[in-house]
Amino acid sequence: MGGHEKANVAQEAGRRAAPRRRRWAAWAIAFVVVGGAAVVVWLVTGSGSQTTSTTPVASKTADVERATLEEVTTLDGTLGFVAGDPLVYAGSSDGIVSITAGTNGTVTTLPSVGSTVTEGGALYTVDEQPVIVLYGTMPAYRALTSRTSDGTDVLQLEEALTRLGYNDDGAVTVDGDFTSATRDAIKDLQDDLGIDDTGALQSGSYLFVEGPVYVADVLVDVGSSVGGGTPIIATSTTPSGTVTSAAREGDILDHGDTLLTIEGDPVVLFVSEVPFYRALSVGSVGGDVAVLEETLSAAGFDADGDLVVDEVFDEATARALAAWQASIGAPPDGVLNIGEVVVTDDPIRIATAHVGIGSNVTPGTQLFTPSTSTSVVAVELPAEDQDLVVVGDPVTVVLPDGTEEPATVTSVGSVAIRSQEFGSYFEVEVRLDREGAGAGLDEAPVDVEIINDRAENVLAVPVSALLALAEGGYAVEVDEGAGQTRLVGVDVGMYADGKVEVTSNQLEAGMRVVVP
Repeated sequence: MGGHEKANVAQEAGRRAAPRRRRWAAWAIAFVVVGGAAVVVWLVTGSGSQTTSTTPVASKTADVERATLEEVTTLDGTLGFVAGDPLVYAGSSDGIVSITAGTNGTVTTLPSVGSTVTEGGALYTVDEQPVIVLYGTMPAYRALTSRTSDGTDVLQLEEALTRLGYNDDGAVTVDGDFTSATRDAIKDLQDDLGIDDTGALQSGSYLFVEGPVYVADVLVDVGSSVGGGTPIIATSTTPSGTVTSAAREGDILDHGDTLLTIEGDPVVLFVSEVPFYRALSVGSVGGDVAVLEETLSAAGFDADGDLVVDEVFDEATARALAAWQASIGAPPDGVLNIGEVVVTDDPIRIATAHVGIGSNVTPGTQLFTPSTSTSVVAVELPAEDQDLVVVGDPVTVVLPDGTEEPATVTSVGSVAIRSQEFGSYFEVEVRLDREGAGAGLDEAPVDVEIINDRAENVLAVPVSALLALAEGGYAVEVDEGAGQTRLVGVDVGMYADGKVEVTSNQLEAGMRVVVP
């Protein structure tokens, strides 16, 4: 069976050969190296041993490698961001508490904005008479004197006098019954405030509140004439007015980041699926309270360990909120009003800014059009390659500078689109896995590499090392050293990156094979 030719099969690199095994019979085969410089005669026996007779020539060799081969399809893509609905400012005065005058007269003093008045202090004065702050949930609706009938408001008064130290001798029985001891304790308080010690609290001269009064704003001026019910002090505010700082286009913002400030008051982004639709203060209950408490706890504001994430807005929540507000430059009123936060489902990238420094913001003003904070790639998948990817497949995106970024297929269109330019294709969306990857790039051309086949931990040789046998099948020429080589039959598998998977019980990683 002499005269058969040995042909180099580098041209087989693009073709996948179905793996198959050959049975080697005992015969002598002569090969002619096409274009080579020597004649090689191979004697192959059925036992698998080979003898060689060669005329030594200078040959290049390559390693037999243990490798992972991947067959990759590269598609064109366009990197960008998916725009969402505009963020609209929802600032509202709903839920903002104001303290109103309880008597007629002229305002003679007012507290400073940003100050806090605690129990026993004078909040403001009318006709030079102080309005005293006391703690309690029952509103102050009548004069408290020795002629006052028993009641919850008297009980609250006695509790307050005790907390303030005007019952150290225990003379006041805290039972809601106004006695001479109650009167005497009031006189001591009035003496300390520098006013007439009448032993009675007239209507409008005191107020019951649930805790310290934070002065967010004063609603009248000193010298103003007021009547019963006139708003005097706002205990919380919502940002309104002129924008003094704002996020810029391209900025990526996450939970707790500031979107903008309005006359110095920050508007903060909350990333949550729970909407914030109301003012939150002591007594509020719900999922929005839990999100707020989780945020405060994560930021390290735990009210000295008293904060509990339990959907109940209590005094500890208020203290933690006030501390957080102070840290970000917001009025530390312990109330979260509508407009102080803007909620989105995911972190955002500012695609378009509709406001900037100097803009006036009112409820309903469009602030920003956000986009996903993670870059996405639009790919037009040829219809004939429809089965190439499914949602969830990992892919690699090669950015314009050559950087490779891991990504995931997030959607595959189900309806083919026909185009004169591209033919029929399906729309595929790929999302970069790394937050912030591709920042600064928009509408940028990229390559999307899809692995459509993979062979792991296989023996591989350069495709050019394959020899096509005249009677069929393939072999490689193993360099034995000292100018000696031997022919080893192989089954071929996957082709990729100029290499081919080979299988033979006579090959091991580290051997060297002859290549043209």
